[in-house]
Amino acid sequence: MPKFRPIITSLLLLLSLKVFSRTYTNEEAKSAWAQLEGKKISEKNFKEACDLIQDVGQTNLNLAYQFLTEYFSVVKTTGNKQWLHVLLMNWARAKESLTAFDEADSLYRLARTNAIGHVKNYDEALVSTVLMYLEWGKGDSLEKYLKLGENSCRQNNDDESLSFIYTFKGLANMDDTASFRKYLDSAIVLAQKIADKNALFTAKYNRAVFYSQFNLQQQVTELGELQDLCKDPSLSHKPRFYERTAFYFRSPVPSIYYQLMLVNLMLTDYDNAWKFAELFYDATVKPNPTGAQAAPVNSVMAMVKAYQGAFDEAMNYLSKSFSLFNQQAGKISYPTYHLAAGMIAEHENRKKDALEEYELAYKNGSMAYGLHLMPPEIYYAHELIMNNQTDSARKLFAHLSAVLKTRTYSAIGFYYYKYYAELLKATNDNAGYNRAIEIFYTIKDSLSNINRYRAIQEVETKMRVHDKEQQIMMLNKENETKKRELRQQWAGILIFSALSALIIALLIAYARNQNHRKLQAEQIAHQNEVLQQHKIAEMRKQHRIEIMQGTIDAEENERYKIADQLHDEAGGMLALASLNISSAIEKGFDDLRAKEKIEKAHEILNDVSSTIRAISHRLTPLVIEKYGFKKAIEDMAQSINLSGKLKMQTTIIGFDDDKKYPIGLLNNIYRIIQELVHNILKHADALSAMIEVVEHEKQVAVMVEDDGIGIEDYPSSKGKGLQSIQAKIAYLNGKMQIEKKQDKGTLIVFEINVG
Repeated sequence: MPKFRPIITSLLLLLSLKVFSRTYTNEEAKSAWAQLEGKKISEKNFKEACDLIQDVGQTNLNLAYQFLTEYFSVVKTTGNKQWLHVLLMNWARAKESLTAFDEADSLYRLARTNAIGHVKNYDEALVSTVLMYLEWGKGDSLEKYLKLGENSCRQNNDDESLSFIYTFKGLANMDDTASFRKYLDSAIVLAQKIADKNALFTAKYNRAVFYSQFNLQQQVTELGELQDLCKDPSLSHKPRFYERTAFYFRSPVPSIYYQLMLVNLMLTDYDNAWKFAELFYDATVKPNPTGAQAAPVNSVMAMVKAYQGAFDEAMNYLSKSFSLFNQQAGKISYPTYHLAAGMIAEHENRKKDALEEYELAYKNGSMAYGLHLMPPEIYYAHELIMNNQTDSARKLFAHLSAVLKTRTYSAIGFYYYKYYAELLKATNDNAGYNRAIEIFYTIKDSLSNINRYRAIQEVETKMRVHDKEQQIMMLNKENETKKRELRQQWAGILIFSALSALIIALLIAYARNQNHRKLQAEQIAHQNEVLQQHKIAEMRKQHRIEIMQGTIDAEENERYKIADQLHDEAGGMLALASLNISSAIEKGFDDLRAKEKIEKAHEILNDVSSTIRAISHRLTPLVIEKYGFKKAIEDMAQSINLSGKLKMQTTIIGFDDDKKYPIGLLNNIYRIIQELVHNILKHADALSAMIEVVEHEKQVAVMVEDDGIGIEDYPSSKGKGLQSIQAKIAYLNGKMQIEKKQDKGTLIVFEINVG
């Protein structure tokens, strides 16, 4: 079972934000408490006592615990189990939020005992017990109470508590992706039937934050959907602690802001990260600038500003954080504070101070998860390199390799390879430096492409909004015109009716009836026309987005394939050639093997040249330019037949004059056919195949068929490749049809308009 402290702690700040109605001085609090102690306990003054304890806890936690301890003993003598349940659940939850798990464990045990005979209270106590053991990292106890909670909730038909149990069970099985998703989906299905959306938000939030954390684009989408769910009034309510004893996700809106800030930091999109950081700050710190959360949140704001390069503003936020922590900087245990301080010191070229701050951040805990996001090891290692302590830096990079496996294409991978390349350069490992810097630029390009696609989506959204505004303006103008026309008609009718009251009375009734029907018919027809046009425009825009996405995906896949081939084949051979030449140069031409090494390097370089020519041919098939499109298809089939892997027949009609087509169009058609043939070789398990290409006056028709296992039995990996092909064909103003043949094999036909 994974360790959950780094994860769950990141939520405690968000879950502990409370709305309070009054602030007490110590003297005022003690005076109010003395007045309550003298009264006989009733429902009314029980709530007053709870309010007082909750409000005092905002400024003096120890005094609030003193009142709670005294009051619990008094309430216990009444035998009122519901009052005891309220006190025990909130007392335990408060201790849990301060990581005083031993005390929380004892209080939850008392709550479960007190709730025996009251199924709803008992299930609530079990849910909170499960969450405590999840945060505590007590695997055996967690497993025990998960089973107990699931059985109890099922027997009591308590769907809300069971939904929470499934969410926490999913978090307990995060290492097993299938189980994690299964339990979260079960929690969502149960919660959707409940009017109160707290359980639904909890399940969807954990799916977005933890299950989708390694797919940043998916995570942005899911968090955006949660913003709509936040509008539900059952989530915006802020209960006093006697109003709700069940688990309750506090402050959902700030939580979403915070997670969107983290996702944008992971995408290295620092401007968008700051937008959500400001929203989070406004919702959490501005209402209570000296509250418990203000010091760490100001540190987070300083860190985001430092990422933006706004170091003066970062320093202002860090100064606020320092004054609120109210202790010596070296004794502040919050890692983000030291990370921000280190970034500022590095910017000011204070290398020694930067090294000390990054070391403090590292010693106060890894930040691979949670509020701090970036592992301090990366920055600490970077500063060690700047101070010529390369051995220590190398150990830190080795320590981060586990995190890097799932976070390569994110800010973590971006900075890891940026600074790891520094280490390799400092230690004269030129080959390693070249590999590291190549990976760094690949990650940088990937993150740029994601952010560029997000920018395209934003433009499309603005276009849709603009179109909608234009339609509304047009409708308003038309309505005004209709009103003016109607007023003019009425004026004429009134004048005419004054001349002949009796006859006109009949005509007015008739005219009004006809005009009303005509106006209604015109309005309905116009509204239907506007709605139809709007639907068509929306479908066109959606189709444009899908084509754009498919094209981006196709180009991205092609880029990765070429990058892999260059890295795995050409890169390795060049490194070997470099090694032979370096050896020959170092030992001189007197070395008996110098000639052999240089000849070997020459042979390798010839192989590299062949490989690069093959890649170049893949990018722009030269045979099309030299001998024509028909010859290129025939050469492809001949190569496949020579390999013996497949018997390939070709029928090509037309294409006697390629010059009437743009070379780019022919290259695209060639690549599509090449990819379809590649799919046959890879997936179809076929013995023979046929390509038929026919040139028509205004279109090119292509048919590719095989006698393999059929499209429905391909491995699951086929989907993305065929989607890319379909996107390319759509982009070329074409269409594609795929079907499984009745005997066996697959038939694929596509047509591309060229007229």
